[in-house]
Amino acid sequence: MSPKWSSSPLLFALSTCFLFVSSVLGKCECGYSVKGQGTYTNAFEADFFHQDDIAHDEDWFISDYNQAPNSDQKPMTYEPGNVISNPLARSSGDPGLQLFVRGYKATDASVRAAELITKREDMQYGSYRAAIKYTTVPGTCGSIFWLKNGPYDRNTVQEIDVELLSYEDTDASPQRKIHVVLHGPSGSVHDARQVPFRPSDGYHEYRFDWSPGKVSYYVDGQHIHDLTEHVPTVPGRIILNHWARGQDGWEKYPPGQDALMTVGYVKAYFNTTSPATKCVDPEANGAVCEVPAQLGPVSPEQSTAFLTRDGLGTYNTNEPAAPVNSPSPRSENISPENRLAMVIGTFVVLPPLYMPNLQ
Repeated sequence: MSPKWSSSPLLFALSTCFLFVSSVLGKCECGYSVKGQGTYTNAFEADFFHQDDIAHDEDWFISDYNQAPNSDQKPMTYEPGNVISNPLARSSGDPGLQLFVRGYKATDASVRAAELITKREDMQYGSYRAAIKYTTVPGTCGSIFWLKNGPYDRNTVQEIDVELLSYEDTDASPQRKIHVVLHGPSGSVHDARQVPFRPSDGYHEYRFDWSPGKVSYYVDGQHIHDLTEHVPTVPGRIILNHWARGQDGWEKYPPGQDALMTVGYVKAYFNTTSPATKCVDPEANGAVCEVPAQLGPVSPEQSTAFLTRDGLGTYNTNEPAAPVNSPSPRSENISPENRLAMVIGTFVVLPPLYMPNLQ
């Protein structure tokens, strides 16, 4: 008598297996969805709250160069030693990536500042955000901004800025503003929006969503303003910096003591000029990952989603390099073929899940 397979356990096991394989292989392969903006093909995330040493990071350049003085600006030097990792595991003070502007004296050769720049230079329309705790020391400017590729030239510049001025964040100042700026070859547009907190009181998420013809700005998930003039149209990089040049009309005097800006994370979900090639079925379970919004101040001790690390893969054309010293690997480093082999291997070594019915 030929054996007859008991169909219910078999079908259940097979369906479970294929559902599991489908969910593993489909995670984020067709992009990242930002509510109200659309779906983007690429992701770039840096968890500075937990990173052990920025010096070994493969995703960033740490700036090391001089800026010459001019009529209203003091000379300034970006020094790698002013960019310091201070992870939660061993932090003294505020955890995250520390960007220092060192205390300046009139006899100093230059103001000593801090900056880092993404190695990726193909970032275009998308949603960009950073968790920042600003300094209490007046006289500096801190920012996350996007800048077009190539040498800086005022005649061809394309730039998106979110900037903080520390002289506006003091007990004596009621202003407490965030400055939003767009620069283009034909001019610039700037606005300042008041915020209901001191940027030095804690970590807040500063975000801009860039689409054709418009840049929308958010603080802690709340929309605060749109700019529609001089909107960039080309790919570029993300830059974090903390600097001072003594400009009367901007950051004013350089700080007389060390000033610290701390960055908890940077997250970007964006398109590039390269076509996406790994999206097989955008309707598949998990093929598009929803980007959660940060609502309210950021707490270093509470988890925040990192879609490229927390068991979800990016599967995009231009995959970012895996972070060094990350608490868990980015899952896009495991190929779909290896994932399938791992799943099959799991089922092979398990005890039999179904037996033939000889009746």
